[in-house]
Amino acid sequence: MRLIGLGQARKGVGTVTAVFMLLLVFTAITMLLVAFLGYNLSAKEQMDIEHKRLQEKIELTMLEVDENFNISSVSINNTGSIDVRIRALYEIANGETKLLFDPSEYSDSLIAPSASLEIHVPGDIPKIPFNPEAKLVAATERGTKTLDHVPTLLYGSNQPPSLYDPTKLYVGPLMLKFDDFAYHKTDSQGNLLSSDIWHPGWVVPKSPQYYAWRISVMNIDERDITLNRFASFNLVPTESPSTTLSWYLEPTDLLTGKQYLEVNQTESITFIWDNPLSSAAQKMNLPETTCMVFLTFFGVFHEDDGTETPYAQTIPFEAAVTVT
Repeated sequence: MRLIGLGQARKGVGTVTAVFMLLLVFTAITMLLVAFLGYNLSAKEQMDIEHKRLQEKIELTMLEVDENFNISSVSINNTGSIDVRIRALYEIANGETKLLFDPSEYSDSLIAPSASLEIHVPGDIPKIPFNPEAKLVAATERGTKTLDHVPTLLYGSNQPPSLYDPTKLYVGPLMLKFDDFAYHKTDSQGNLLSSDIWHPGWVVPKSPQYYAWRISVMNIDERDITLNRFASFNLVPTESPSTTLSWYLEPTDLLTGKQYLEVNQTESITFIWDNPLSSAAQKMNLPETTCMVFLTFFGVFHEDDGTETPYAQTIPFEAAVTVT
């Protein structure tokens, strides 16, 4: 029987320990290498996503409503340089954001560059009433959202006549006349004060006062239009875009609450009320500020066959009102 000396035993233990330490070091290096490669891969993927997001740009350009003024479809333009897929449609109102639906669950929502897509509201989701105070926002699968502005048109646009006049704004079926934009003081019941006259609407005193607004329009469509009481004149302060002050239509036909716009006829439209069915005038209560102007029109087109087609349009008035 051969005996192993103490020195030889220690040498063997030392060899095993060294091998074990080498394995630990190798394992640690391997883990660090895997982690580093994983981080690089993740970082590259994130950079790729961010790079693609920078190339995405979408705009919500049109809304269509049905006869009950529920939103039936929206149109989105892809103004970016890569394909995008629309994955969400939101409504923002009173500071709250609500998901309406995911368009990709109902149809192919891919949009090529320079193309547009009309997204129809599915019949199996709750109705979406059109709210002029709310904002619709679409989002892609990479999180890019539509630009933060009110859709410029709700029913398409017509080309301006060949004899273009820069004092007029041609948007959709209506032409707005900049040289006939005015305000007039009223009492709290909306009656025009006999002590006042119509003033140009570009600069308005900030004192708390009831105002009526007037603008001239011409129906340049091929169909007559009837407006209803939901048409409004809206001031949006540039320093506080979440605040909107609205005046609603004073209809020419008080019995029906509507105003008729015949083709190729210029008509004055007046906005007075603080809500569509109110008998109280709207009061100017904004501080010194500059305001963007948006006009919203609601009503119907009168078709040649006697039927009516819902009409709704938001017009960003290409001017500003200064409250001083």
